[in-house]
Amino acid sequence: MLRVRKETGRRTTAHSGGRALLSAGLGALAVLGLGGCQLGGTGPKPELSAACTPRPVEFGPPMPCAEPETTGALAPAASVAGNLPEPSWDPAVRPGGREPGGRDLAIPPELREAMPGASVALLAQAPDVNPARRPVTLKLADSVAAALMTYPELRVNEARIREARAGVNISESALYPSADLRVAAGGNFSGSYQGVVVPMPTVSSRSTDGRVDGGLILRQLVYDFGATRSDIERSQLLRDSEKMKLRDKAEDVAHKTTLTYLRMLEHRALLTHVDETIASHENLLRVITAHGVEGQASSADVSRVTARLIDVRAIRSDISLQLLGAEDQFERLTQLRPGKLLPPPALKALLPRTPDDAIARVLANNPRLGAMDMTNQSIRKELEIQRASVMPKVNLEVESESKNYRNPSLGTSQAEGRAMLAMRYRLLDGGLSRAVSDQIAARLEGGDSGFIHERLQIVADVRQAYRAIESAERKTKLVAEGVESSRRVRDLYTEQFGAGKRTIFELLDGQMAFYTARRSQIETSFEAVRARADVLKAMGDLTVELAGVRPKSP
Repeated sequence: MLRVRKETGRRTTAHSGGRALLSAGLGALAVLGLGGCQLGGTGPKPELSAACTPRPVEFGPPMPCAEPETTGALAPAASVAGNLPEPSWDPAVRPGGREPGGRDLAIPPELREAMPGASVALLAQAPDVNPARRPVTLKLADSVAAALMTYPELRVNEARIREARAGVNISESALYPSADLRVAAGGNFSGSYQGVVVPMPTVSSRSTDGRVDGGLILRQLVYDFGATRSDIERSQLLRDSEKMKLRDKAEDVAHKTTLTYLRMLEHRALLTHVDETIASHENLLRVITAHGVEGQASSADVSRVTARLIDVRAIRSDISLQLLGAEDQFERLTQLRPGKLLPPPALKALLPRTPDDAIARVLANNPRLGAMDMTNQSIRKELEIQRASVMPKVNLEVESESKNYRNPSLGTSQAEGRAMLAMRYRLLDGGLSRAVSDQIAARLEGGDSGFIHERLQIVADVRQAYRAIESAERKTKLVAEGVESSRRVRDLYTEQFGAGKRTIFELLDGQMAFYTARRSQIETSFEAVRARADVLKAMGDLTVELAGVRPKSP
């Protein structure tokens, strides 16, 4: 919630006359601007009145946005499979001299170690070492860095990458020999008989011995029509897909943090403006109330001003609620309580000049498209594996076996060894292989359609973002002219109202026209920044540009 400082006072001296008070009050209204006012004079404190001194805030409106400092051209975009760091975590790394905690595990070390010093210092004020969550002064880059280092879903993606990397090792194990050792010990009974079992046959020979067996089987894959190689490539594609998903999740977290940061700035600026509007209406209410005591204003005029004041206060309540929601979301993302917020960079210098250039960057570097493309390629490899599985498989098998009989009177041993090329081929499987192939093919078709849909949607979003940027830049000039014009109208109506040439309706309309124009100016100032953030996210560069780090290729 917006924190303000409020001064109140009570005036007890009787007024000296309605006309003098009216002149003083309207004079003050005439000079009331965005910076606020403080009325002089004395008089009775009417109902619904409050001190005129505007409630100062600890920050100013975010316009205009500061241009970011650029150190040169953007680094060339990496391939879709590249540009992602290894997600392993080095326990020896302790950002800011702290013991590592959960927030240190939520981001790949290449990003964590390269975070700006201010971003790392902010983490020392996070809840695990600062339970009180003291509000801190923030800038957008530090907020994004803190979110990347605390958001728990990034750890989920890191775990999936480790799982996929283990899957590659599992697939590669099929290329290497396997050896099975067998050792057994126990009793052995053997015998031979003549005749039929019933009645009792004549025993030819029979013995009961102790027995110890041992065997070693060595198998090596020779040829399987590319099934194992395709399985390895499938596992590698799944690993790279998970890396791209981690990068996409980081972009999503950075984008949410950016929009939340901008929303807080916007709502705080709107609160400042609506507080000034409330102060203007309260001043007018005091003047009209005093004027009514003198018999120069009707109770209907007082009611009209009171009703308009209630409307403005209701607007403030709505904005305050939205601000509280934005601050709660920001605290959940970053584990930091927002205090003073510095103006965001305009991000204009980071975008390609035309939508077509941006779309080319998107198609080459968007992490979500990259992850979907790699997943579809892994499905194609899975289909190749299934088709190769119906072909024969050739293995080299080396087997040795030893049988040792320990008869009390005579012990014997038997040894056997063989080395063979073994071919195995399944003749019938009841249509299982064909059904599995159809299942995989259907999944691949769905994945390709989903990729096309996502690509078209992202391209359309980029074009719409550029239209929004162009519209906001054009609208900014028009709105600025409208604000200045409505300000002059408001001041003129205030002066003419004091001379009796304007009604209370016209004066209230003039004040609300200025409020509406100024609110539109504040909202427009953030539209372009939000649209630029959308484009950077689509290009996969939002985390890089805001956190100040370009991830290394794996």
